[in-house]
Amino acid sequence: MRKELMVTIKDVALKAGVSTATVSHVINESRAVSIETKKKVRQAIMALRYRPDGIARSLRVNQTGTIAVLIADVTNPFFADFVRGVEDTAHRRGERYNLLLCNTEENAERERRAIELVLERRIDGIVMAPAGGNETLLEELVESGLPLVFGDRRLKGVAADTVVANNFEAAAGLARHLISLGHRRIGLLDADLSASAIHDRVAGFRSAMAEAGLTLDPAHVVTSASNIPAATAAGSVLLAASPRPEAVFCTNNFMTLGMVQALQEQGLDCPKDMAVVGFDDFPWATAFRPRLTVVAQPAYEIGREAATLLFDRISGRRTGPTVQMVLDTTLVVRDSCGANMKQPSGSLSSPA
Repeated sequence: MRKELMVTIKDVALKAGVSTATVSHVINESRAVSIETKKKVRQAIMALRYRPDGIARSLRVNQTGTIAVLIADVTNPFFADFVRGVEDTAHRRGERYNLLLCNTEENAERERRAIELVLERRIDGIVMAPAGGNETLLEELVESGLPLVFGDRRLKGVAADTVVANNFEAAAGLARHLISLGHRRIGLLDADLSASAIHDRVAGFRSAMAEAGLTLDPAHVVTSASNIPAATAAGSVLLAASPRPEAVFCTNNFMTLGMVQALQEQGLDCPKDMAVVGFDDFPWATAFRPRLTVVAQPAYEIGREAATLLFDRISGRRTGPTVQMVLDTTLVVRDSCGANMKQPSGSLSSPA
């Protein structure tokens, strides 16, 4: 049986009538090539079924074409949009980049194992939402020269590029909105996470309460694991408080859904019996009852900007000091805050 000969870059160049250097430029998108020449080269590649030698290329340019994306919770819709932003950015760079996705479940040990795993794959860089607890390891990666970008969260002590939302200002704006509606006994349903985003939201909420001269009753502050069943149980604790909060500020989407579920389980009406607001919008938010008042975060844009920073570091287009990027959020006013009990019904949108 005759063994098929391996097609080489020289074969492609001969068929397309160009130099091997031009074929290389088209494959790697490393230099401007005319549209007509690109078309001829790609037709030759398809006709010959040529496949670039990825291993040889990675050794030649010291890059593998793979980046790692570490997210904190794969079940959270926020991170689905975040990853899509990273992936779309990678695709716009051509077919040179693949994503290695890891879910850390907000756990430092799982995050450490994920980092060790991806390093074995000789990745070109990492985009991650850090769970916290691996600062020393991550700082060592930065010092080694591996491009590293944090998305959604900052991490003290690690000099990495970072892209976050304006969580403090957004939380303060959300709290002020509740206060403007006449709510005074406002509770806090807090996710038990070390993430800087959560800490900033709590700080922004407390700042707005103090600014309005309002005291936060310790009985109206409940912390739980960041999942809907735990948040529902925690919401029931707030409902049992005497006096009960008039409104509850939730620090993430799972807390918001858990609080609303606790109200429904006890046959209470939101917002009549208790107003609820939180963070993160959903594609199906307008179908949810009550329609949720939330701070909509730019999850996709956070992923996109984080990936752009990473690729710029990998390519050498960006050097020098780290970048700390803060993106704006949007306050989306719907039913759950009680606004529509005091004004004509309808969905409003205003800057946080």
